[in-house]
Amino acid sequence: RLHSADAASHRRLDGVDPGVHRLDVEHAGNTTSSAEEAAAVVGLARQFLGLPWNPGPDGAGRPREDSPLTAEDLLVVAAYNAQVDLIAAALAEDPKLAGVRVGTVDKFQGQEAPVVIVSMAASSAGDVPRGMDFLLSPNRLNVAVSRGQWCAVLLSSPALTDYLPTTPAGLSLLGGFTGLRHAARRWSPLQPEALQ
Repeated sequence: RLHSADAASHRRLDGVDPGVHRLDVEHAGNTTSSAEEAAAVVGLARQFLGLPWNPGPDGAGRPREDSPLTAEDLLVVAAYNAQVDLIAAALAEDPKLAGVRVGTVDKFQGQEAPVVIVSMAASSAGDVPRGMDFLLSPNRLNVAVSRGQWCAVLLSSPALTDYLPTTPAGLSLLGGFTGLRHAARRWSPLQPEALQ
């Protein structure tokens, strides 16, 4: 039921469609952290850096010039603190990515950025330590995805949805998450012309 705010129609990020994208990241046996998803976050961040970004008119309604997307324009939301730490360490290895903000949903409530990357971390339902009701909470996913002023990229293992809930509430959570993934555009690497 999420819809874009009216202000979003005046924004523009060259080379990237607005809305929610998904990127399947294959991994197995991960519980609260995933090196594979951390590496994918770094790769995505590098693709976004430098893209021409226009946030729309300023508060007085004046048009703004395009400016290159910087590390400070990227926000990474992870489901678990262990994944926050892993992603932060991976980003710190590249000085150009030092300004990327990384945290859990609780840290970023009320904040926004042009681009949000969401990392689910766990490989499958059997690997989730706090239960799928925490990981697939619609409220938490809503906050995570809606931080993006232009787009959000949802990273998850394809095996994360390969389970059968035993309660109607669990079925509803799974349906909501699979619906989000189904409605999202499949992420494909940006074309070289979009990076110029």
